[in-house]
Amino acid sequence: MPALTINMKNYDSHEPFISLHIPKCAGQSFRQVLDQLFPGRLFFHYYQQRNALPEKHPLEPGICIHGHFNRSKGFGVMDYYPEVHQFITVLRDPLEAAISNYFYWKTKARANQLKNGIITEGGEHDYRDIEDFFCKRSRSNMLDFMPRDMNRENYKEIIETQFVWIGLVENLHQDIDRLAGLLGLPPVQVNRVNSSARDENLSPHIREAFITENQLEFEIYHYQKFLGVQGPFFKKVPGCQGQK
Repeated sequence: MPALTINMKNYDSHEPFISLHIPKCAGQSFRQVLDQLFPGRLFFHYYQQRNALPEKHPLEPGICIHGHFNRSKGFGVMDYYPEVHQFITVLRDPLEAAISNYFYWKTKARANQLKNGIITEGGEHDYRDIEDFFCKRSRSNMLDFMPRDMNRENYKEIIETQFVWIGLVENLHQDIDRLAGLLGLPPVQVNRVNSSARDENLSPHIREAFITENQLEFEIYHYQKFLGVQGPFFKKVPGCQGQK
């Protein structure tokens, strides 16, 4: 059987670059990496003070815009930068991302939500425990942060034609070394930040229900994981050097 060959999009240093921060996929750690890879050329796409929408940055060659591009809330890639066609992101097992999101809410976000009146103590969205959280939030939000609408018929094409690189949280150090190589730069330091302690377990039947509810998200994650086993996540252009 011939070897599988998957070519992802070639990096063009003369075009702007968008980094899609999917929640609970090492986005804060990756932001520090991008600071090193794009010094003076890194811009951010997040809610501003009082939940104002992100500002729109002028597109220039060689810049990187990193942040939450949430299509479901009106500030996705197509809402802001429809002319950009090269992306990078970090993926994580969707169940692990959801579990991490719960513990982040429990240890950090809950207090702020109560203080700001976003939730009420004992109310519907003041989750009693991890199982209450999963029962009320059974859907992964991974696809909301992709540049285009993904389905079973098109996700492979989108990955292969619009993504320069996709890393996995569990292989982050190795994958970021590959990204640096793609940009013609030496390896950079990776620090894990914004992690939360875990003191609850999810029951097997809730796990299975979540997996069943999010089959496409798991399919995309496992497809990318398979590509990582087969070989590099990118194809480097001969002679292409990153801007220093």
